[in-house]
Amino acid sequence: MLKTAAFWVLDMDEIKSYKCPCCGAPLVFSGEKQKLRCGSCGAELEADAVRGFAEADGRVNGASKYDWDTYEPREFGRTETGGVSAYSCPSCGAEISGGPEMGASICPYCGNAAIVKRSFEGAYMPDYIIPFRIDKSSAMKRLKENAAKKLFIPKAFRDETRLREVTGMYVPFWMFDCDVEGEAAFRGVRTHVWSDSRYNYTRTDHYMLYRSGSAVFRNVPVDASQKAEDAYMDAIEPFDCTEAMDFDTAYLSGYLADKYDVSAEESISRANERIKRSFADMLRSTTAGYAAVSAGGERVEFSNGRIRYALMPVWWLNVKYRGKMYRFAMNGQTGKAVGDYPADRVKLAAFFGCTFAVLGAAAAALWYFI
Repeated sequence: MLKTAAFWVLDMDEIKSYKCPCCGAPLVFSGEKQKLRCGSCGAELEADAVRGFAEADGRVNGASKYDWDTYEPREFGRTETGGVSAYSCPSCGAEISGGPEMGASICPYCGNAAIVKRSFEGAYMPDYIIPFRIDKSSAMKRLKENAAKKLFIPKAFRDETRLREVTGMYVPFWMFDCDVEGEAAFRGVRTHVWSDSRYNYTRTDHYMLYRSGSAVFRNVPVDASQKAEDAYMDAIEPFDCTEAMDFDTAYLSGYLADKYDVSAEESISRANERIKRSFADMLRSTTAGYAAVSAGGERVEFSNGRIRYALMPVWWLNVKYRGKMYRFAMNGQTGKAVGDYPADRVKLAAFFGCTFAVLGAAAAALWYFI
């Protein structure tokens, strides 16, 4: 939804405060042409157009407003925690939960093999959960296939025994809903090139573009665990929230679950940035047809803000190689994976040795024929 700005007549006493929308230099009123003229780039503008630019700039550079409800966490009831046990990792300090059968599990965050069982306490019940769709055997298969695509990966990353250490865990997320209204300014450029018998010419036209609109955002995720790095969680998104279910401890059977240690209030700034950036991208998508478009100011207003607590399925794998831990994460619903692979030095040396030998032989043969 786009809106057209209304323009007003410019008061001559205010001319000195306006700058050229093309290059930013001061504008000077020309009595002869009855227009505002830029002494730097030569642009000539009607007075009401300049006033319109100034009014629009004032709006888009105004303060944004964010409106979020306060999240009220729900505590677990006694009947809801009957089949849940709590565990802690003495290595990285992770506090996770799961079924009683998970006592010998490997910590999904640091790879430590000694998770300590303890009493269940201090956790809040999620509002909903997205169950695992990809089981352990499928996760292992996908990780193995990904590793097979890497030319110089060490054997340890394709080892079946190592892949069996992959751990399924529900990662805590805050989910944000809101309605957004706002506007943004952009600068567009169009270039025209032509020539005659003597010269080549280039003309660059500059445009001020103003866009406004509204949008509805639902289930914008922000991970709520300090140990689940944002980069990993962002990389395995999106999760399909149409498969979300009301939380039930039955979904934890066979899996671990982390509890949030980043509060909803601490996550709001990141949610604001994600929503604001997506809204600006939406407005920018309406500026097609220009050789280049750069962003100016933007202003948004959030309303009907709502926050919920959810658990998302993630497969984790930690592989130690040459004293360094390499970490992998996979979306337990879609199979989208991310991770870092090292290069085997022996394989690299063999490859480059072979390559240089072939190139050397080819060069020698060429020299012989020459």
